[in-house]
Amino acid sequence: MTSSIKPSAATEYELGRFTGGSQRPLMAMLEITNRCNMSCPLCFTDAHPKAADVGLDEIVKRLDSLLDVAGPIPLQISGGEPTLHPQLAEVVAEARRRGFRNIELVTNGMIISANPDFLGALVDQGLTAVYLQFDGLRKQTYEAIRGRDMSEVRTRSIEAIRKARICCTLAVAVTPRVNDSELGDIVDFGISNIDTVRAINFQSATRFAGRYPVQSSERGYSLEELVKLIEVQCGLVTGGFVSDLFGHPKCNAMSLVYVVDGRLKPLFSYISPETRRNFLGREPRRILLDLFRGREYFCRKYLINPRTWKFLAEAVDIFGTEHRVQSFLKARHILLFAKSFMDLPALDPARLNQCCYGIATARGVYSFCAYNNLHRFG
Repeated sequence: MTSSIKPSAATEYELGRFTGGSQRPLMAMLEITNRCNMSCPLCFTDAHPKAADVGLDEIVKRLDSLLDVAGPIPLQISGGEPTLHPQLAEVVAEARRRGFRNIELVTNGMIISANPDFLGALVDQGLTAVYLQFDGLRKQTYEAIRGRDMSEVRTRSIEAIRKARICCTLAVAVTPRVNDSELGDIVDFGISNIDTVRAINFQSATRFAGRYPVQSSERGYSLEELVKLIEVQCGLVTGGFVSDLFGHPKCNAMSLVYVVDGRLKPLFSYISPETRRNFLGREPRRILLDLFRGREYFCRKYLINPRTWKFLAEAVDIFGTEHRVQSFLKARHILLFAKSFMDLPALDPARLNQCCYGIATARGVYSFCAYNNLHRFG
């Protein structure tokens, strides 16, 4: 998937760069500015108000480069703060024109919360979802990670996303001794807004080359530690997270959680690995994206497939009622993701070579961890 990270085998330019072919990222980020309307103490891009935007011509080149390497994979438009870019709507339109069908806006929520109609124009151009910075529910958490209380901004952002009739993922930078005790509360918040919040991504805060105020001796959470925190705080039985669907097994884990009689039940705890692999097939990413689009769409597309019914035959034990299949089809669900990044001392060639998350840059498409450790600041 990526070039070898051994300096003797490749130039620095190639370290962590995706080369295409049969191995490619499953999702990529496109950074269109490093300008931001905040100065968060924790920021891996070192974004600030006086930074520069990327021109539309260069953005188009990066989109084309991504297409050459990976095809029209799910795309995150990011920054800095991308809502500050004067041609954001054109960027979305250019991505859509090139065949990208899953286009997500990564945002701190400042602009969309202040202007509820802002998202509507982007949806008209092809935007499909929002990836909302959401670090907790306490004022102290936001002051430590973002430098100001963002609680009201977050609430208004959710309302704006709901008004635009699209869905969102809550993006949580899990920071030691700051918000690592709030994960259960964040899941509760997501479930209370489950019509709009389809997923929560718990990302271990990582010391890249940007701003990272946590003590230098503090390391980020491993994937195993992060999953354990989520399970304990949410009261989930163990085994509900799986890490063999995409990327390296130490990098990504996910759980599809159903809300049953006020309790959270992880689907993958109730079905065998063999049944799960048979149902997901060779393209688990596609099925996961369809789950993200909602129950009605998922049922229309998959209930005609015999593999779905075999899958359901095991999964319905979640409900323990007479009408288990009907309950399964009506139940609410939310996707929980855990992500552990690597800082420079922990950079592992095996993990880089199985990376599933890229960044489209002026020099090519790079692994997220390789780019932020080795290339972003030269």
